[in-house]
Amino acid sequence: MDYSQISVLLTLAFGLGLLHSLDADHIMAVSNLASGRRGVKSNIHFCLRWASGHGLTLFIVGLFVFVLGLSLPQNLSLYAERAVALILIIIGLYVLFDVWRRRIHIHFHHHDDLPAHAHWHSHAKQDSHAKQESHKHSHTALFVGMLHGLAGSAPLLALIPVTMNQQPMIGFIYLIIFSLGVIVAMLLFGGLLGYFSNIIITYSEKIFRLIRTLLGVGAIGVGSVILLGTRT
Repeated sequence: MDYSQISVLLTLAFGLGLLHSLDADHIMAVSNLASGRRGVKSNIHFCLRWASGHGLTLFIVGLFVFVLGLSLPQNLSLYAERAVALILIIIGLYVLFDVWRRRIHIHFHHHDDLPAHAHWHSHAKQDSHAKQESHKHSHTALFVGMLHGLAGSAPLLALIPVTMNQQPMIGFIYLIIFSLGVIVAMLLFGGLLGYFSNIIITYSEKIFRLIRTLLGVGAIGVGSVILLGTRT
């Protein structure tokens, strides 16, 4: 394989990585998990964790295939895709619950000698809970990214060109460039997500809650479609 062919192959890898990161299930998972976060940097960091998990899985797959000469189980990608679908549904349900929980809580109070009674309070403006869970969600992003690396078209897009050429070094370079494309696209998406989230929540928290609700419903819908599509 000459230099021009390698250049075309690596350019293709980067472009496929950019496109692959914008798959519907990826966007839904990342958007929902990051929707409770505040700030551009926080969202960028979150998306970077997802992309890192995605790239790590592809690298491990490449290690098994090109260095160890092993073949992956035939149904591994299918099972991973089903797992992604279930996780999307769970994420969507969690976001819907979180929107409801942040909006209103019931508190019990005592006033002098009067019996305890309930007060309903809105907590839409409080984000302390989001700060407490941000570290946990960062690990979730890494795990979901790794699972996405196994599911769907990622292994196929990343491995078909290099397996045809039987050149392990080019295979690893291809995987790295593909993953860089995913990372670049996700960093841009994370920055835009954080930027527009700040604008929307500053303008209207009701609209922000509505968007989170729609994202949660969308995640459940996408997960359900994927799950039904993988039934044999």
